[in-house]
Amino acid sequence: TLAIDDKPLRDILSNLYYPTSPYEFSVLPADILGHVYERFLGKVIRLTPAHHAKIEEKPEVRKAGGVYYTPSYIVDYIIKNTLGRLLEGKSPSEAAKIRVLDPACGSGSFLLGAYQCLLDWHLDWYIENEPETSARKKQPPVFRGKHGEWRLTSNRKKEILLNSIYGVDLDSQAIEVSKLSLVLKVLEGETEESVNAALKLFHDRALPDLGKNIRHGNSLIGPEFYESGN
Repeated sequence: TLAIDDKPLRDILSNLYYPTSPYEFSVLPADILGHVYERFLGKVIRLTPAHHAKIEEKPEVRKAGGVYYTPSYIVDYIIKNTLGRLLEGKSPSEAAKIRVLDPACGSGSFLLGAYQCLLDWHLDWYIENEPETSARKKQPPVFRGKHGEWRLTSNRKKEILLNSIYGVDLDSQAIEVSKLSLVLKVLEGETEESVNAALKLFHDRALPDLGKNIRHGNSLIGPEFYESGN
């Protein structure tokens, strides 16, 4: 029911870009942008009868005493000692059988860390196992960058994401932030040329659809909860 005129929207969008904006978002890592959005997850905008916009904490946040985030070093430690150990001694086809699920993913800190772990592991595996051969395949998983370094193709990064990363959360806004952080990670390090080349080679969309991977829901109840009429 809230209607916004085009002019304030145009002003807001134009202020996000250089030279008006003091920040260059295109060079910020995906996890940094995710942390920025996290700051707003515990808030809600309420329009008062006098048509003033008030920013307040969500009721569930007030009840819990605040929003709590897992520090990055704890995320890294847990992933290294769980997913990292599971990947030891495996091949990419064996690694493809691993599924990572965060049943209360929030803005996706653990999922983003797990996805980065998978990307690093796959790249290291291809580099150690004749990357030139892999790069000559019909749908190559790796390619050489402009400085001669080996990199995963955007298509391979999308495959890993859609195959292995799953999350659920009660907060619909958190779900959108989680999706955003993950698709930004897919594009991290890509250029317009590399994306266009991938689109021509694989005839696929640039960004993956995470609608089936990151879901809005309650992990603590099963479908029978609704069937019973409770």
